Amino acid sequence: MRLKGMAAALLLLAGLMLGAVACSSGEVADPTPTTKFKITPASGTQVASATAAATSSPAAVATPTVAGTPSAAGSPTAAAGSPTAASGTPAAGGSPSAGGGSSLTITAQNTLFDKSTLTASPGAVKITIENKDGGIPHNFHLYLGKDTTGKDMGMTPINVGPSKDELSVTLEAGSYYFQCDVHVATMSGTLTVK
Repeated sequence: MRLKGMAAALLLLAGLMLGAVACSSGEVADPTPTTKFKITPASGTQVASATAAATSSPAAVATPTVAGTPSAAGSPTAAAGSPTAASGTPAAGGSPSAGGGSSLTITAQNTLFDKSTLTASPGAVKITIENKDGGIPHNFHLYLGKDTTGKDMGMTPINVGPSKDELSVTLEAGSYYFQCDVHVATMSGTLTVK
């Protein structure tokens, strides 16, 4: 009896060892679930330009183009020769810049925009966002009307500060809403074009 018990134990042990060898020699699928994300371009994005920019320069960041043509880095081309008004109002003390539009600058610092209202002249408008928050991402997103339900007019990429980005758009007279897509609760305002 004792011999039969030992034989059974040895057989069980041999079976376990063979099973362990068989399991360790074959590849076991990773049980970790994976998620695949589909990336869809935002409204107004020129996919061909963004793809070309991404393949020509690994550091290139694609930006939607609303007016103008994309540069090598994928950001919209700004109106040449238009000075930037630090106050966020049109250049030359409230008058349009030489190109018939406006250049505006808005600063993101301490998770706030330095201005909640901007004014521009109809036509080409270049908006520069200076992100002075080191290590914090910000962008500038513009909509026609009083909120995000209006037409999407364009946006800068979301970049970690310190950084500087430009958005060039052609605007008609009216009211526009802007926000930082990352900090909507504290970073928004109105752009009046008149």
